[in-house]
Amino acid sequence: MRLYLTSHNLGPYKDELLRLVGTGRKVLYIENARDYYPDEKRANDLQEKLAMLSELGFEAEELNLRDYFGEPDKLRIFIDSYKPDLIFVSGGNVFLLATAYHLSGFDEILRQDLAEDKYVYGGFSAGTMVICKELEIYGGHAYLIPDVVKEIYGVDSTMKGVGLLDYQLVPHADLPKWIDGTKEFVRRIKAAGLTPRLLNQEAVIIVDDNGEFLLEQ
Repeated sequence: MRLYLTSHNLGPYKDELLRLVGTGRKVLYIENARDYYPDEKRANDLQEKLAMLSELGFEAEELNLRDYFGEPDKLRIFIDSYKPDLIFVSGGNVFLLATAYHLSGFDEILRQDLAEDKYVYGGFSAGTMVICKELEIYGGHAYLIPDVVKEIYGVDSTMKGVGLLDYQLVPHADLPKWIDGTKEFVRRIKAAGLTPRLLNQEAVIIVDDNGEFLLEQ
């Protein structure tokens, strides 16, 4: 399993991302954590993030999981045919993202593909939180509102993540405006008998064949 996890965008260790990915440059970018954005704002943000990946030499296109709700076999065929070297996932509302994973079957596909080392999984903020085990502990903080899922997707939010990590990530941990939120997340995580792992704004967690390590400025 290869992972590249940041708090914000690609983080400050882009060379490490390129090393992790290897020679391939095909990327699928998932923006569903920001499906609460108005259409124009979402489209503009998407183009900005695709450009960010393109500037690093990637051939990037969006994978919109809403196109595959209820059709996991169709999603499986698309990913297999595209053959991505990296799937990178935006921040936003982790409940929207996790529910999109579940409704499209991407959660199960991701578990299988990473076990077979088919590509790197990368993401920032919600894109990292969604691969933890439990999501309910994040609810109600700032814009992390589960009820948004019902408004946008018409179903109740899933409260389970993909379960790739044995700890609960807390991104943006050192940002002044998030200090109180970070403390509350840590309290909730410990109260649930789980282990918190803080991820500062300019830090990256990397998982590869050599194990897991933290890069931090």
